Amino acid sequence: MVLKVERISTGVLGLDDKIQGGFYKGSVNFITGRTGTGKTAFASSFIVAGAVKGERGLYITTEEREKDIKDDIKSMFDWDIDALEKRNLVTFISMRPQLPMKTVTGEQVAKVVKLYMYDLVSKVEEAVKKYKAQRVVVDSISLVEVFIKDDYLRKIALMQFVDRLKDLEVTALLTGTIQEGVEALSSSGLIEFITDSVIKLDFVPIAEEFKRTLTIRKMRRTDHSVMIHPFEITNRGIKIIELKED
Repeated sequence: MVLKVERISTGVLGLDDKIQGGFYKGSVNFITGRTGTGKTAFASSFIVAGAVKGERGLYITTEEREKDIKDDIKSMFDWDIDALEKRNLVTFISMRPQLPMKTVTGEQVAKVVKLYMYDLVSKVEEAVKKYKAQRVVVDSISLVEVFIKDDYLRKIALMQFVDRLKDLEVTALLTGTIQEGVEALSSSGLIEFITDSVIKLDFVPIAEEFKRTLTIRKMRRTDHSVMIHPFEITNRGIKIIELKED
């Protein structure tokens, strides 16, 4: 018996039909790439795609203020974000970490990490329940990875965070940044193994010019494309560019 999987649109024009209709409902997905490859554009496309269908979305930024991320989105797209906010279909929340004022060592490190992750998970859970969110974006998870220096503590913290998102029964999208000159798909080289899908955004040379591209590195429960897909950021959202065959 084949298990039927309910799908959630990615919001990226032309992508859903390459992944059997979208992300599977309740999954935690990782969007990664170097700076400027379109991660925030992808994340906001995902949230807005749900909002226009009446699905409430929660956009959590760990690095910027709410106003800054909204202004970034407004500068890229023609969406009426303010109207979606007023209807409680999209909510922006900044959850930047409060770093310790002094250097901590030994057992203090574990205590600080535990308190930070507990605070982050608690706030995410509270926000999901308060706004009845069905879609959640965390932009980005890289700050969390960098904040936790200890490899073991980082692994445990990230696994617990992903598990909690699944317990909340939301479809989640986490973004991360690939550092220049690094082969790993995330700052820690870990998050890509514990999420349900990994989509890498990049700049590559195509037809004598550089274009943004999208590659689906993995996607559980999905027969997905393995091609490199060029895309563009239009005022309506991200759009896959279909290459014509010769």
